[in-house]
Amino acid sequence: MDPNGSDHESRRITLSIPSLPIETHTPSQIRPSKKNGKCHLQAEENRRREVERRKRNKSEGGIIRILLGDPIERPLTPISNADYSATPGTEQAELLEYLRTLEACSRAPIEDNALRLQLRGLWGSKSSHVSKFSIVNPLAEAIKDGTYSKDPDIRVVESSENLRKSLEKGFDRPIFIPAGSQLSNEMVERCRLSGDVVSVQDFFNSILCGGEQKMYVQDTGVKSGTNMTREVLVEEVRNRYYYPERRSAPWNGLEIGDRAGAFKGPSEIERMNLLNQLRFLPSDSVGRPTMGKGIHKHLDSWYLWTERGSVSRQHTDVAGLGTYVWVRDGRKDWYFQPQKKESDRLLWRELGAEGPKGYEDEWVKKPLRKNDIFIMPGGTPHAVWSPQDTLVVGGHFCLRMSEIIRGLLRDEEHPELTNDEAPEDIFEMLSDYLTRVLNNQLKVDDVELNILWLELREYTKRKSIPAGPQSTEKRKAHLKRRKVFLMQIQSENWLDLLHGRLSLPE
Repeated sequence: MDPNGSDHESRRITLSIPSLPIETHTPSQIRPSKKNGKCHLQAEENRRREVERRKRNKSEGGIIRILLGDPIERPLTPISNADYSATPGTEQAELLEYLRTLEACSRAPIEDNALRLQLRGLWGSKSSHVSKFSIVNPLAEAIKDGTYSKDPDIRVVESSENLRKSLEKGFDRPIFIPAGSQLSNEMVERCRLSGDVVSVQDFFNSILCGGEQKMYVQDTGVKSGTNMTREVLVEEVRNRYYYPERRSAPWNGLEIGDRAGAFKGPSEIERMNLLNQLRFLPSDSVGRPTMGKGIHKHLDSWYLWTERGSVSRQHTDVAGLGTYVWVRDGRKDWYFQPQKKESDRLLWRELGAEGPKGYEDEWVKKPLRKNDIFIMPGGTPHAVWSPQDTLVVGGHFCLRMSEIIRGLLRDEEHPELTNDEAPEDIFEMLSDYLTRVLNNQLKVDDVELNILWLELREYTKRKSIPAGPQSTEKRKAHLKRRKVFLMQIQSENWLDLLHGRLSLPE
């Protein structure tokens, strides 16, 4: 043997250690090389299948997230329970009793995103291995119970694209844009960039900052049966905000004009809003909008400031106009009557001001928190409770002029159903619109043209409407302007011209 052989062998073994890991096997674990090759191939196949499975799951997960959207984190606004204590014989005592009755006649809304929310919860659950039964069974039960309805009370939209589709498809029920959704976040960011008020403190610093200015409020502390609306100094409202312990019954601040006049609602509504095409000069007033002193400003953009405990009885907004409300700070509980059944629509027209009882379909209660946006079609009966001091920005809009004509006639025949007077320039707006349509300056689809002609014909059938024993001066002035408008319809031959456009049968 080479005297150096043992050293050479030692070096060979030492050099091989880093590249060949040493494993110890029991005899039972040692298998023929042919079998080891098969195991290696099987392991490679298993790894390949696992990679494919993960890719597929990732792809499916992406599709699910697109279909269901990301979970929305709603702000946890504190909820204040109703305080029913009030001085007997005051309007506040009656309003709180009305609120009790309204609560008893109300239910939670059926929303068209209920199924999506359920699936989001299941998909986002901690367990990655959810059985088919655990998904199908609760959904089947919910469908059986009517939780998922083809006829929801509220449509929920989370993006501008979905809002556009909902408005174009048929704006026949309220639309809800939840805080934390893509659309709500975009509106909040736009508000921040424009320097608009985002809190109650901002509101009192920049809007209600002139103590000598005046505004209108509803004082619920007045004696029962007397008019709650009165004019007060802004300084009084400011003092009640900064020193809430001095309050007695709450004040409900009526619409406060926005000096900037910029539309603050969703951009899709602004784009489709006919009022943008029929603007009038704005007013210099800051307080209660008289509507006629600046149709665009007063209808499109206003603030609502309500103190904790304020209640607004059931009513419809004026002249068939749609309404959006955006809670900037605080919380509101919004009640509305779905009006899906003919019997409920008839009951509202004839006895709507009597109270919330008697409807075949219950009232719907929708809590609104900070940065929630709620959009109502014209003519939606609703009532509101503010469980805490709340700031809302809102406005009216019009998507179809036929809705204004229908709503105007309803308000004229039943002024008790609305809480406001008709805009002073409403007939100028209608005259301008009809003139532009007949001169081909505004495009109107055949369906709307048909409905417009039918509603205008129905409106002209009521030649005379009595002012009523409790008529206000504004109502009397409105009915005088109505007579002038009816004469204009006849002299301009608008009905025949509209009829000729479609060649409709008599």
